[in-house]
Amino acid sequence: GGARGCDAAAHEAALAEGSPTVAFLGGGCDEPYPAAHAGLFQRIVDGGGAVASEQPWDRKPRPYMFRQRNRLIAGLARAVLIVEAGLPSGTFSTADEALAANRDVLVVPGAITAASSRGANRLLYQGALPVVDDETFEDALFSLFGCLRQEQWPPAGEHAAAAGAGVGGPGDAGGGAAASAGGAAGRAGMRPPALAANPVAAALAAQPLGMEDLYAVARASCGSAEPRAWLMERLVEAERMGLVARYPDGRWGPAG
Repeated sequence: GGARGCDAAAHEAALAEGSPTVAFLGGGCDEPYPAAHAGLFQRIVDGGGAVASEQPWDRKPRPYMFRQRNRLIAGLARAVLIVEAGLPSGTFSTADEALAANRDVLVVPGAITAASSRGANRLLYQGALPVVDDETFEDALFSLFGCLRQEQWPPAGEHAAAAGAGVGGPGDAGGGAAASAGGAAGRAGMRPPALAANPVAAALAAQPLGMEDLYAVARASCGSAEPRAWLMERLVEAERMGLVARYPDGRWGPAG
């Protein structure tokens, strides 16, 4: 959207990072609303983004048009992040449209006494993914888009240790965790060839895991590869084969 508050802040942040962004208007593209954001909309276009609308030119915005527009925002996004939403709320309708389009809905929790968070907290109650800090937000982005943050691997100072002992060797605590997870999968009788070839799938066959635990498995098993990229490749492979699925609480575990 292009409203004051979160919408404008999101566009401004994207522009500040040199990233294209798209603003969806309720009325025609030549009827910017709010009018005070005409300059922002122009900068969005100048920055390689777009100002879009399904309404014809010269169409004045009306309240019902904004709810219709929300389905476009939800349908074209990979996920919807709800920062605040009351009841009723146009933002809440965007979340409904996202769920109808099979998109992920991420929600920042709010105080239960705050009217502006009643809708957001209701979405959490219904199973939306909570974003409680930077780490959970990064995990969500990692699951949605793959590796967004490039890290040095092995970390500085660990090159010699990795060369001498081997990454994930007997003295590595993470390696023990990965081996235990794989052993648990074997004891459960869940070691088809796909699991044996995919340490991530094997670990998830034993128990559901959050992204930090999966990252530990990756660190113990990826050798000289970058852990997050290595993890995403195997996670996507296991999901495509129907072995694992992401749960509503953000963890990954056995499919079905």
